[in-house]
Amino acid sequence: MSRPGKHVIASAITTSGPTHLGTVEEFFFPSVITNRLREMGDDPDFIFIGDIMDAFDSVPSGVPGDLKPYLGKPLVDVPDPYGCHSSYGQHFLDDTVSFMHKLGVFPRVIPVTELYQAGRYDSYVKMFFERLPAVREILSVTSLKQLPDSWMDVVMPVCEKCGNIATTRVTGFDGEYIYYVDDKDVGYAKGCGHSGKVSISSHKWKMAWRLDWPTRQAFLGVTLEGAGKDHHTRGGSWDTAEAIHKQLFGREPPLTYRWGFVLLNGRKMSKSQGVGSLSELMKYLPPEVLKYFLLRVDIEKDKNLDDSGEGLIRLIEDFEDNLKKPRDEKKRLAIHFSNPSPSWKVRFVSLLLAYEIEGTWEGAKRRMGLDDDYLKPYVEAWVKSDKLPEEYRVVYRPKKAEGIVLQWINSLTGKESGAEASQKLRDISSTTGVPIDVAFSSVYESIIGRKSGPRLSSLIDVLGLKRIIDDLTG
Repeated sequence: MSRPGKHVIASAITTSGPTHLGTVEEFFFPSVITNRLREMGDDPDFIFIGDIMDAFDSVPSGVPGDLKPYLGKPLVDVPDPYGCHSSYGQHFLDDTVSFMHKLGVFPRVIPVTELYQAGRYDSYVKMFFERLPAVREILSVTSLKQLPDSWMDVVMPVCEKCGNIATTRVTGFDGEYIYYVDDKDVGYAKGCGHSGKVSISSHKWKMAWRLDWPTRQAFLGVTLEGAGKDHHTRGGSWDTAEAIHKQLFGREPPLTYRWGFVLLNGRKMSKSQGVGSLSELMKYLPPEVLKYFLLRVDIEKDKNLDDSGEGLIRLIEDFEDNLKKPRDEKKRLAIHFSNPSPSWKVRFVSLLLAYEIEGTWEGAKRRMGLDDDYLKPYVEAWVKSDKLPEEYRVVYRPKKAEGIVLQWINSLTGKESGAEASQKLRDISSTTGVPIDVAFSSVYESIIGRKSGPRLSSLIDVLGLKRIIDDLTG
């Protein structure tokens, strides 16, 4: 337990599949709040709950083996398809924890099974059954769905015969035993028809979600917990949690906040459907860029990630622009809490171009004057995949300057930056009447043998302006 008066910040996930960027919201936003409180001199306790008792409701794309026979069972009772953990639920909880650590987040992680086995929910289950009419009324009012007078589903028992948890319903309670029948059809799983009983002390049950959330907050002493905006809509589970705290527990609920969805090309990410794998994204985006992406707009807004090569490079460049000179206070804070590596000393696109031109990381590193390998795995992932846009696939093929290219070369001293040299080309285009697109395509043809390419200023900075001048006039 945390000491009295200490902030307890909580979050949780259901470990239903591979970690994706939407999952990161669940632990990153509370970690930012935790870090901010620490900057202010507080010492909050950050708790992260892994719900490995929830029902297994779908087999994510790409997960090996035949897991369909386990649909409807608790995640903790589904075998690990990779054979390295005690269960499917534990495997993907550890998967999430590994990404937490890569992103610099280190909460106190608790599998929910530990809380059940320790008996933390037991007295609350008894209280909910004893006050069943009040519980039923709160759920009906806050969920905007009238429950029948026969409703008793305070918990979801695990069927003794088939092991399902999703298909059971409670039929009675005698103070020690919970009676149930396994007869529900939930689409992905169908009950076996068995009638039985489980004792509270067996912990072969899971509390219904709308009761589980406030109960856990109460016995852990949670003072702040956020959730996705779907939980905070009218009729959402936060309305239930708030009412349970006030009307049944006689306490104020924790403070709360909400975040929007992360969309991948306009589509909501999903662990259970295997949409938006974080491991794939982190091949191409360093941790600070991912964190910046989540913080650069208000957290209540949806955040759409374009994961095309062009889209991810635009994101990296936006991060770099604000790393150098934040456009506003929001961007400054986004950069601050993304915790950029001090090794980020050159433009990422420039490194990509240098690698393409030199053919090796060591050559790119030498050309760009780097003294460490922090960005090496990301650069190599880009250049060795089909993710890199064609415009960045460059080969230096200088040819003798003529026409507007020669005019441009003659206007340069060789000491200009890429941006300054590009601006001089625009000025010459304006004074000579040569269309700007013709001017730029002529320069690209003289340097890389084709009509277009990466941003000219970046290409100049990587190759070196003096080298370009010498090679195009030699």
